Amino acid sequence: MNKLAIASAVAVALSSIAAAPAAAQDIQVAVSYGDLDLATTAGAQALGERIEAGVKAVCDRPDIRVLKSMVAWEQCKDAAMTSANEQLARQGAHIAAN
Repeated sequence: MNKLAIASAVAVALSSIAAAPAAAQDIQVAVSYGDLDLATTAGAQALGERIEAGVKAVCDRPDIRVLKSMVAWEQCKDAAMTSANEQLARQGAHIAAN
């Protein structure tokens, strides 16, 4: 079965990761896609939706009024999506970015 591990190392001090508790922690979500045919539009779209759900699971959305947290949240999402795409590329698969 094919899986991706969407991960985010979360720490307040890291500018490229989401704001969270001061102690760094790793959060990972496995995204299975062995049941999808990535050669089809529907399969690629389904994988994209699964990856987006995984990204939401590892990157908590902060209060919109805290601008620094919003920037860190966007960076977390970008880093998680990049990680997922790199893992797909290593496995010879890819999806189009939204």
